[in-house]
Amino acid sequence: MEKQHHRRHDSALGGLQCLSHFFNFIMLVVGGGAAALGFWIYYAIRMDEERGGIMDILGFIYLFANLCTISEGIFLVVLVLLGTIAICTMHRCTLIWYFSLVMVACVASLAFTLMTFWVFFRMESTVNTALTDYVQKDYGLFGNEETTQLLDSIQMSFRCCGSKSYEDWHSSEWYKMQRLGYFDQSEAPIHPKTCCVLTSDGQPSNLTECVHINAVYPNRFIHREPCSEKVYDWLHWPTLYLGFAGVAMFFSAIFELGTTSALLRTLGPLEQKPKAIEKQLLTTSLHSESEDSRCSTKERPKQIKTQSKNSPKNSTLDKNKNKANAKAQKQHKINMNNRPNGNDAEGGYVNSAFRHEAEEQATPL
Repeated sequence: MEKQHHRRHDSALGGLQCLSHFFNFIMLVVGGGAAALGFWIYYAIRMDEERGGIMDILGFIYLFANLCTISEGIFLVVLVLLGTIAICTMHRCTLIWYFSLVMVACVASLAFTLMTFWVFFRMESTVNTALTDYVQKDYGLFGNEETTQLLDSIQMSFRCCGSKSYEDWHSSEWYKMQRLGYFDQSEAPIHPKTCCVLTSDGQPSNLTECVHINAVYPNRFIHREPCSEKVYDWLHWPTLYLGFAGVAMFFSAIFELGTTSALLRTLGPLEQKPKAIEKQLLTTSLHSESEDSRCSTKERPKQIKTQSKNSPKNSTLDKNKNKANAKAQKQHKINMNNRPNGNDAEGGYVNSAFRHEAEEQATPL
């Protein structure tokens, strides 16, 4: 029976080891893929010469979500190496450390995934609000050169005009400033040149029909698509990929967490060695002896106090006894010196009387 039990136990451990290696490999693939995807998205958005400033529209939270996906993927790859060592050696302490780190990875991936999807669902409104402010308030004004350059590059690279429509420029601060620069305000351009359809040499195909207020719009010489939709379509798919990568990392870590916990449960409780048991017994005995010595030291002053309370009575009794004995011995010597010679009756009577008196005085009080 014991042999069969050991065989079942060993087979269960072997099966769990294989399963844990399988999920460990999946976690390696998912973590490496998520890190590579995060690097690719960061390079495609941030390092693009024409569209690199679009990440500033979304703010730091989008960049943080991207960097968190990269760091989480790298952490899973490093964690897989520790897990491989722990599963192969079946060392209990290493398995416990691996289990705790996988739990940390689960919590972190869940938090990063929720943050990424929060950015995804707020992206459309964020892009619309930012581009509308750029068009209506910031474009072409003094001190906003970077915003002006960013919006020009967006309209040229995405082939769009305005935030929601080309009509956004008709009520912009830039158009008001353009009208002040012309004596005849009807000659003022109503759209920037970057809204125009460009030729192969980078020049507007028909500048008059593109920017003049008397032209009929929309026409084929101006871009009709709004820039907010173009930017959103370009950004939402990479963000969605980041969210799916976070979900994959979370579930791969969950599966590895379950197999590792089953592996620890199959190993059973930690058995203490005989030397460790002897050491534990020795420490408990020393502890009990120290407690007994403390109790004895606490009781000793009480005994001394009780003896000191009874000592005055005993000392006075001893002193009285010593005085009585000394007096009796002294009287006996005097009587012996005054004893008469002869054996007459009177002398014997006197002698016996003195002896009786000496004995009475010699008796203790």
